[in-house]
Amino acid sequence: MEVPPATFPALFFQQVENQKEKEALRRKEYGIWHSLTWREYGQRVRETAAGMLSLGAEPGDFIGILGDNRPEWLFCHLGAMTIGCVTCGIYPTSAPAGVRYVLNHSETRILFLQDEEQLDKLLEILPETPLKLAVVWDPTGLWGFSHPNIIFFDAFTDQGISYLKAHPRSVEQRLAALQSEDTAMVIYTSGTTGPPKGALISHKNILSVTESFMSVLPADASDEVISYLPLSHVMENLSSVFMGIYAGLTVNFVESLDTLPMNLREVSPTLFGSVPRVWEKFASAMKIRMADSTPLKKILFRLAMAVAQKRFRARIEGRNALPLDLIYWPLYWLVLIHLKRQSGLERIRWALCGAAPAAPELFEFFHGLGIPLIEGYGQTESTGIIAVTRPDNLRLGYVGEPIPGLQVKIAPDGEILVKGPGVFKGYHKEPGLTAETIQDGWLYTGDVGVMKDGFLKILDRKKDILITAGGKNITPSHMENKLKFSPHIQDAVVIGDGRKYLVALILIDEDNVTKYAQDNRIPFTTFADLTQNPDIQKLIEGEIDKVNKTLARVETIKKFALLPRRLYEEDGDVTPTK
Repeated sequence: MEVPPATFPALFFQQVENQKEKEALRRKEYGIWHSLTWREYGQRVRETAAGMLSLGAEPGDFIGILGDNRPEWLFCHLGAMTIGCVTCGIYPTSAPAGVRYVLNHSETRILFLQDEEQLDKLLEILPETPLKLAVVWDPTGLWGFSHPNIIFFDAFTDQGISYLKAHPRSVEQRLAALQSEDTAMVIYTSGTTGPPKGALISHKNILSVTESFMSVLPADASDEVISYLPLSHVMENLSSVFMGIYAGLTVNFVESLDTLPMNLREVSPTLFGSVPRVWEKFASAMKIRMADSTPLKKILFRLAMAVAQKRFRARIEGRNALPLDLIYWPLYWLVLIHLKRQSGLERIRWALCGAAPAAPELFEFFHGLGIPLIEGYGQTESTGIIAVTRPDNLRLGYVGEPIPGLQVKIAPDGEILVKGPGVFKGYHKEPGLTAETIQDGWLYTGDVGVMKDGFLKILDRKKDILITAGGKNITPSHMENKLKFSPHIQDAVVIGDGRKYLVALILIDEDNVTKYAQDNRIPFTTFADLTQNPDIQKLIEGEIDKVNKTLARVETIKKFALLPRRLYEEDGDVTPTK
């Protein structure tokens, strides 16, 4: 019987030994899927770790990674951990100023980056950072480029191989010296209320949370996942890295975010996790597709979804669903199975929605399609997971039950408090903020919620709760999530603190609203024209009216405004996110 490893890289190399020639990673290049076995995966991580040693990397050094998801991300991620360094992922969409902040705050000396685009960002800020060396994965477009502080990944790997020949036990010696309490990685939060904060995650945090999570939602070496959310965020680490290595499953990398739907159909993963916005986009795409179908298909789809949602509610409420089953299954095989296949989610055993609140209607929709979408709740500071829904014990509107090993309680003011081995070590260089966030071992999440029969329900962020002029407490995320479930609304912000009524700022879904305008011969030239058109404003008003019918009178939205332009991270409109 194997001894449980004390550190995450030890688990990785244990899995390499167990899986050997089984497929570990797959990536599509030039239209062809290429794969690496676990043996090759382990060798590449070892060579990358040795390359870092050849550059003088010491335990506790921060190793930066700036790029989209690809095998090299994981080689560098695990290679850094293996020799006692701390992985520091940077959002690939970050503006140069954001990259500079993270590099300076973390005092990163070595940075791995993707390509010419990311290198251009770095060159703009390089003199203002403590960086000593940058390693570029993809040399495309950089033929003849030379810089004393920048090398290419192939040369770096050759350096690592040479170092291993001269010091054959160097990587293993560093690995053996690791302790479970050592910091494995730092995850910088998106910084919505100020500069990003670096959350320090230990090997113990990763192992304990992963084991607890997998005890609730099991996976094994036969499973496949698809990697596309930023690896600089905890949610993708939970899937592609923590769960991927713990279970020994196969990780498939998308070509780009734009090709996600196509890659999903090609891979047909057995497990899939994503944020609410992606699930909302999937749902709206299916609705739009059916809206363009024949009159008979439209009628059958509406009937099938109405029956499916009634059946779903009956099942989770413990009522007899047999009469609905008799109607549902013929409609499922006639209509819904085709939508499920077209989505690439035909083989899904369980699907997870997390990282932000979601409307209950979202879960009704996908369960109606036969896709077992469940909800999870967690934070970077909890190493990704606090509570998750058991597939066989759904409760609509709740994020599930706390995972084994974590204690959850509600403070007198409604704040959710968490204690257990998954609670992070603290914020890098922020002892005061760490002391505010972790008190007597309890993580103060900043979220407000309630517990009922062991199930956790999230109401809102503590700082976001509104108090109207009439003294009513309102949780705006409840209304915002319902609005975002509309195929014509991409985002919504509800405002009403100290006001007599609630108003909403709406960002339209450009693709779907543009299609609506074209189908209905509504003229426009720019995004602003689209938002100012009376017919489009009437369309959005209709969507808001539908939501208002499901809300209490005090929660209804009385007025709204459409944002006249898109929101861009480069302009400071939004922060890097999932």
